[in-house]
Amino acid sequence: MPGLNIGTGIRTAPVAGIVGGLGPLAGAYLYERFVRLTSAETDQDHFSAVLLSWPFPSRIGHFSGMPGVESPLPHLVEATRCLQSLGCTVVALASATTHAYRVDIQERTGVTIVDGLRATTRELSARGATRCVVFCTSPTRRQGLYEPSWPDSVELHYPTSAEQETLDQLIIAVKSGRTGPAEVKVLDELVRRYCGRGFTALLGCTELPLLWTPDEPDATVVSVTDAIAAAAIAAISEAVSSDGPGRRGYRAPDPATRRG
Repeated sequence: MPGLNIGTGIRTAPVAGIVGGLGPLAGAYLYERFVRLTSAETDQDHFSAVLLSWPFPSRIGHFSGMPGVESPLPHLVEATRCLQSLGCTVVALASATTHAYRVDIQERTGVTIVDGLRATTRELSARGATRCVVFCTSPTRRQGLYEPSWPDSVELHYPTSAEQETLDQLIIAVKSGRTGPAEVKVLDELVRRYCGRGFTALLGCTELPLLWTPDEPDATVVSVTDAIAAAAIAAISEAVSSDGPGRRGYRAPDPATRRG
């Protein structure tokens, strides 16, 4: 299928899609990181991309068995097909927990769904991490979504029950649009607590990197958002190269997770 063509008669290169709304700020920030991590000199050098932001049924509620919460899978499939209709051949999910549905979405649509969790655990290996604490949603933790691709060379740790409850409330705050100094301080204290003891901190929920704003690069913090963005860039770069001469790719960031 040709790339995005909305009444212009102009065929574009292959298109990357982002399923956002999981929540909305996380989707917007994934697109921002996708742009910032693309190696480009002009606006014409960037990839064609579509961000679709829908209000999906709660993935956390569905996994937790909350009454009246339907499965988000049919809606995720519909969103992916919508992106597919716009020429998207590579799709990224702007949520770690939603990766639980990744294989089902891919099988039902035939679209390449970026494996952001595998990309994240590979980044841990690339950083030379030896032990890592995973900050994520309770469902991601309970289902062990990171564990199938977890590197043998890295000890896996999770925060305490009290810290997990704090993280869950923090994630809800970001989903509602609250990313102020109070929220930033809570995450900063958690990260410093573990990094000060020799851990690498994995910001394993796409809401959390929105709150990570260090003054200096920090190689001991890994962002799932950056890992998903980098994997999407790699996948769409390959598609562009197959479609014709490629000239874009991934621009490695400073060894840190920083906004902007």
